[in-house]
Amino acid sequence: MRLKHTLQLFTIFILTLILVACGNDSSSEETGEENTAAEEQQTGGTLDVAYASEPDTLDIMQNASSPTRDIAWHIFETLVALDNDFAVKPMIAEDYSISNDQKVYTITIREDVNFHDGTTVEAEDVVASFERWILVSSVGKVAGEYIEDVKEVDELTVEITLNEVYNGFLDDMAAPKTGLAIIPKEIAEEAGEKPLVPEQLIGTGPYQFEKWERGDEIVLTRFDEYSQREETDWGGLTGKKEAALDQINFLIVKDPQVKLNGLQTNLYDYAQNIPADLYEVVESTPNTNPVSYINGYSMITPDKSEAPFDDLKVRQALHYALDQEEIAQSTYGNKEFYEMDGALFDPTQTELYTAEGTDSYLAYDTEKAKELLDESNYNGEPITIMYSNNHEAYKRISQVAEQQLEEVGFTVELDPYEWATYLERWQDPNNWDIVVIGYSTRFSPNELGFLVQDTGSSGWYNSERWSELMDQWGLAASSEERQEILAEMNQTVYEELPIIKVANETTLDIMSDEIQEYDAWIGPRFWNTWKSE
Repeated sequence: MRLKHTLQLFTIFILTLILVACGNDSSSEETGEENTAAEEQQTGGTLDVAYASEPDTLDIMQNASSPTRDIAWHIFETLVALDNDFAVKPMIAEDYSISNDQKVYTITIREDVNFHDGTTVEAEDVVASFERWILVSSVGKVAGEYIEDVKEVDELTVEITLNEVYNGFLDDMAAPKTGLAIIPKEIAEEAGEKPLVPEQLIGTGPYQFEKWERGDEIVLTRFDEYSQREETDWGGLTGKKEAALDQINFLIVKDPQVKLNGLQTNLYDYAQNIPADLYEVVESTPNTNPVSYINGYSMITPDKSEAPFDDLKVRQALHYALDQEEIAQSTYGNKEFYEMDGALFDPTQTELYTAEGTDSYLAYDTEKAKELLDESNYNGEPITIMYSNNHEAYKRISQVAEQQLEEVGFTVELDPYEWATYLERWQDPNNWDIVVIGYSTRFSPNELGFLVQDTGSSGWYNSERWSELMDQWGLAASSEERQEILAEMNQTVYEELPIIKVANETTLDIMSDEIQEYDAWIGPRFWNTWKSE
């Protein structure tokens, strides 16, 4: 077969030389342009993605986990979205305006934006989506406190009236996780507070939901009636999105070595979440390219609703007992894939980043930890650390933390679970004392789910001080004001210790060199990309 293919290529090459020699300059240029276009993009084919964790749901409005986001943002879109530089731009919206008193937002919807069920987006769908967003989204619930009314002005215009000035409103609508996904009115009303079931996964994105075989694969197919924007330079989650692939198969594959082997043997085209210590192996593997992008940070979250971590001194002992630098080195290995930084946002997010208030980030001191533990109410009972065994990083963090905590006097038990079970057990404080988790990149304090008051995700954190800071954030009108609030937010986290931050993460994925024009941004996205065969 290879000899036959070589002969065919040689014949084509000779014929091409003959045609070029016989043709005039004009025809030669045209042929070259056509060949360049053919090389630039091919349409069709199937992309097989080895994905580490099966999502609990694809309801991106209701669930903030990365497995939900990475798949569902191919299906769903928002009125406004973040571009490649994290600025808010229109997506389903044609445009928007804000009243002089900053309390009335008028949004115009683009004409003929198609849902996957064949209907088009109208104002009534947007109103119903708003109503559901306020019910089920952690971000929507915050925004909902400021929303007085959402009403349909005409078929393509919606007006939102706030009860007071809230400068974070556009950011909230553009949230990549638990954002304002626009879905048909009938589905929004039928689902209510319940997660969307497979037959309700109807959005406006470039790919549509096809099927879900639990434990095996999630299949998306190209939406031929997709309503594209035209802006090629926006990137992120807005602008032009072209679905060049016929089908994307998200295959649930937990073992990193299986993923790497699968890419080498053409079983997979793309593999997500490879341990950083395999980077050199990836670099030396033929026909395989590394992909990296910022991906939030890892953390250790104590349950503050009951003993022992309802006692601040025990949380302080936890903080002093943990050597985050040793944990990060043991977990990630390659320093290219982690950064010791104590802030709530990434340094690349210039409008959201400040290192002020993070002096206590690396407070490792075993003697201080022992002293605080002796002064606290801790009586030696076993501490349960729960983590997802789908993620090698969570496993490694848990194991090193276990050793460090036992050195200062904690009794520790590790409790690993498959991702979906882990998420389910997380909601009951009786199941754990500490969870190890990573949160992907966030774009507003409202999106910091690990600090949302009195929820499982925050370990039942309750803080008047944090609530006041969130109120101040909503009213802040200038970058200077926001920087001051962000510094105080950092300080609050290190004084109240709702979480212990480990390190900023850079995720390592791998892909076949057949994948063209790929841009991960903050997670796998497969629009505007294609496969060369």
